[in-house]
Amino acid sequence: MIILATQSKARRKLFKKCKRNAIFKVSHVDETILLGEDVYNYLVRVSFLKASEFFKNGVVSIGADTVVLFENRVIGKPKSERDAFEILKMLSGNYHACLTGVTVLNGERCISFVEKAMVFVKKLTDREIWEYVKTEEYKGRAAGYAIQGRASSFMRVVRGDITTVIGLPMKRLCRII
Repeated sequence: MIILATQSKARRKLFKKCKRNAIFKVSHVDETILLGEDVYNYLVRVSFLKASEFFKNGVVSIGADTVVLFENRVIGKPKSERDAFEILKMLSGNYHACLTGVTVLNGERCISFVEKAMVFVKKLTDREIWEYVKTEEYKGRAAGYAIQGRASSFMRVVRGDITTVIGLPMKRLCRII
């Protein structure tokens, strides 16, 4: 049995391509970055906590978390429409890194890794940003966008794997499990 600890529909859809018999459960982990914690340690810690919430013998348990890094600042999920607008305005016309941390717990094995992809956002007008925000696609997403959705019209992956940006680096994960 394989459990993917996620509420993300995008992660669930990606994972079903690799493992059709997976079970999905929502974890209730505090995703607050600890004082002085770097982004890589944060992603490993949170993905481990998510995976361990459902781990028991005979079960493969997977946890993942995604953040955007822009100018050495971690950008999480927007808390409001205004927050989503401000984040997307900041990213407009710029490159940023998208990092996804994953932990796989399987018996006595624990494998954690962080994958990185670089994304470019074309220069957007305030009107274009508000039009996107009004679709509510930003909700529950790192930096307020879904590259596999409407955001694909104004952003592209320039280095790395799009599944890392979506929230589950499938090439590496499928090799592990």
